[in-house]
Amino acid sequence: MHIYWAQFEIIKGEIFRFDTRIYLNETKKPNDDDDVCIGAIVGKNPGSATFSNNGTQLQPIELNGDKLLPTVRNIVFKAYDSAGVKVPDKAYIQMLNLFYMCEPNLDKAIEKINNYKNAKICVSELNEFPWIWYVWGGKSAKLDNFKKRFVDIKAVNHFYFDKHLDSVVTEPPSKDAFAKHTQGLKHDSIVPYISKLLGTS
Repeated sequence: MHIYWAQFEIIKGEIFRFDTRIYLNETKKPNDDDDVCIGAIVGKNPGSATFSNNGTQLQPIELNGDKLLPTVRNIVFKAYDSAGVKVPDKAYIQMLNLFYMCEPNLDKAIEKINNYKNAKICVSELNEFPWIWYVWGGKSAKLDNFKKRFVDIKAVNHFYFDKHLDSVVTEPPSKDAFAKHTQGLKHDSIVPYISKLLGTS
């Protein structure tokens, strides 16, 4: 039984992570016929978490100290509790990224990904989500070009916590906005808004 799942692919010697899922309850094996995506979160790139075996199928993730995925799960659990709503048995949160190369050092990751022409992206970006939470940080000349891809992504609700405004903004962030990462984010800053979304779903 595992919580964090993804599909991995080695492209030109580098590990890419796709279809990353944060299950709220442990699951023996993902099943697209029964599992339900309750929302999505958009980060910069996969960090230190990597594959548990060399296959390309959906498989458990080895976190290797990666704190983003557990933090997101913890925040959503708090939101369900606050909303007084039971956590669905087969629910998961889809993890999306500006790009999908695994590399804990962001500067190195950007340098490497720029060597790829039309780098592969996750097909789950074509889905429509109940909500999308953006955590890709602030304005960055190196990353802003990747953000353009998310202008047309489909969701009923878009939101992020703006570091400068110190509040939740209920629309997709512009490239100049500061969509606060979960690191250092006070859970009480975001839990009430997610709780409201879960309470009306």
